[in-house]
Amino acid sequence: MLFTPAEELSGRLNRLQERIRHDFLDGVLLTENMDLFYFAGSMQQGFLFVPDDGEPLYMVKRNFYRAQEESRLENILPLGKMKQLPAYIKDYRGKKILRKIGLELDVLPVNLFKSLQELFTGVEFVDISGIIKEIRMIKSEYEVNFFRRAGEIALSIYEQIPALLQVGKPEIVLATELETLYRRAGHQGILRMRAFNSEMFFGHVYSGENGAISTFLDSCTGGKGMTAACPQGAGWKTLSPHEPIGFDYASIYEGYVLDHTRVFSIGALSPELERVYRLAVSIQDEVISRVHPGVSCKELYRLAVEMAADEGLGDYFMGYGEGKVKFIAHGTGLALDEFPILSQGSRHLLQPGMVFSLEPKFVFPDKGMVGLENAWLVTDSGLEKLSPLPDELVTVEPGK
Repeated sequence: MLFTPAEELSGRLNRLQERIRHDFLDGVLLTENMDLFYFAGSMQQGFLFVPDDGEPLYMVKRNFYRAQEESRLENILPLGKMKQLPAYIKDYRGKKILRKIGLELDVLPVNLFKSLQELFTGVEFVDISGIIKEIRMIKSEYEVNFFRRAGEIALSIYEQIPALLQVGKPEIVLATELETLYRRAGHQGILRMRAFNSEMFFGHVYSGENGAISTFLDSCTGGKGMTAACPQGAGWKTLSPHEPIGFDYASIYEGYVLDHTRVFSIGALSPELERVYRLAVSIQDEVISRVHPGVSCKELYRLAVEMAADEGLGDYFMGYGEGKVKFIAHGTGLALDEFPILSQGSRHLLQPGMVFSLEPKFVFPDKGMVGLENAWLVTDSGLEKLSPLPDELVTVEPGK
């Protein structure tokens, strides 16, 4: 088991403290799992107090002993009761008075927020979530190496997919076979998302018309699923010849998510769907050719939308009808839905260290999805492709 090195944590905390001082905060109090892991190296339940200067204090409700093993922070205390929280911080800060504290208000439950208000009387709480997401948006070389390792795993599994494709096989059986391969390769078995009420398992398998079914997720595809209690992913539909079979999966290594999508078929797709797939690849290639540090995310989004519209396919690009989404790429990291987002409303300019998944996809009612998705790292000179999978549409001969 790997543990985040002290120097890596120190760099992250220094960047956070720079933002804390810039916003005239006395500190931030973090409790979301992935924020704890990112800044403390452990996601054991509790609170991490990061002051405007000096060392952080990790107060752990459970499991304290695992937090001591996992985290390379020096100051870790057991937290038996919530009322200990302000006392711990007061003792830690000495004579410094708390006036303004940042909280993760995008994910913090209202009841917990009210409890903190009662415990910290006279303290103003402000939203720190945007700052947290922007710090996590820039990946270090330490983090990027995990994406590269996830890519190697994804490629090894991709090469085994053709042997799994058989006419008449239910989607759910295919998903089970694929997910077994991922699990054996060390997949953690959970895919994290920060947005409220968003959740996903390993990913989605969908075939034919099921690839045109969207769901509650902010995604242009979703799949039928097994039940209305979990309306996404593989269902009972069986694979048929000459239909697109989509694999929208995430390879994960040490928590870092490499999101990728590929389309296979048993027997050739129709010439029209093959043409659209080639267009999706062309959109990807043109967007990537325009990427450099400082380029606007919204500019790249507009380029992709215009290319689809110029081919008369704007109505089907990035979803159809109410299933349309308003982005062509999303950031990935410890969660699937990080910054940057390549969308009309994005205010971000691309910077070295950003990792995003670009997914030009076309969705056709009764036919399904054709398109692809790759993860990319922004570098000083352009981009590094983190998804080593070939971009070609893969056709498997029936009966093979």
